Amino acid sequence: MSRRQTPMSRPEADSQGQLLGIRQAALGAAAGLAGMAVMLPLLGVAWLLGAFELSAVAGLASIVGLGESFLLGAVIFVGGGMTTIPLLFASLAVFMPGESMGTKGAVFNAIVWTGFAVAFWSEQTGLTLALYLLLTLAAHVGYGYVLGTVYGRYATIPVYDV
Repeated sequence: MSRRQTPMSRPEADSQGQLLGIRQAALGAAAGLAGMAVMLPLLGVAWLLGAFELSAVAGLASIVGLGESFLLGAVIFVGGGMTTIPLLFASLAVFMPGESMGTKGAVFNAIVWTGFAVAFWSEQTGLTLALYLLLTLAAHVGYGYVLGTVYGRYATIPVYDV
């Protein structure tokens, strides 16, 4: 009887003895890029409504010593959405609630949003603050859902004994 392939399974080494390799990292990057395609328009709407400041994104470039540059900050932001977040998701998805990988991704990124909401807050108040919180949460949940769905479709999440 063959074991049914599921989105989460015990890791098996590939032909080079690697548990997570280039293929999984590339799939994570592709899933992250697909998620960014959902997130960025929602952040654009927040910006158009005055609830999100582009200077917060430019600040990312400043943090790494590249000066206040929206373009470089945007590259860092998208790069993080294609590398750091997918790798964290692949590591922690097994612990997230939900039946589908999309749900697990949405829950995971709702947790990530809490840090984003604090880090990118630019002193909004009242209705503008409510819009900021609502639209950025929607952007993160959408990103996470797509990240989980795409990654779960093409890769497996390793399950380790702890």
